[in-house]
Amino acid sequence: MTNYSKIEIEIINISLGLTIKLKRLEHKLSQLDLGIISETDNTLVGRIERAEHIVGWNVIMLVSQKLNINFSSLFALKTKEEVLELIEDCLALETKLTQQKKAFYDKLNARVKELYGKIS
Repeated sequence: MTNYSKIEIEIINISLGLTIKLKRLEHKLSQLDLGIISETDNTLVGRIERAEHIVGWNVIMLVSQKLNINFSSLFALKTKEEVLELIEDCLALETKLTQQKKAFYDKLNARVKELYGKIS
């Protein structure tokens, strides 16, 4: 069994949210659409995608099933390059890229680099 540090758990939470966001964007779904089809709430979907707090596994399972994501793969620690690629892929699929969203991605990119700097 692997024991993850708090920093590694934060990285997993970020990559989990990005993976869900990427799949949602690939399926051309809004957060509201995903909330409806997964029988949850669009606000909660947004919080998962932004890694704002830890969400219960049951909600993540419902959302991942609707997006055809392997549930257990969401909890693997990805490399720095994999997480940065998730950010770039999400950014590329954004259809309504506002300054606020661009700033979010820039800040997230810097945060990921900072976190990996702490564990290397």
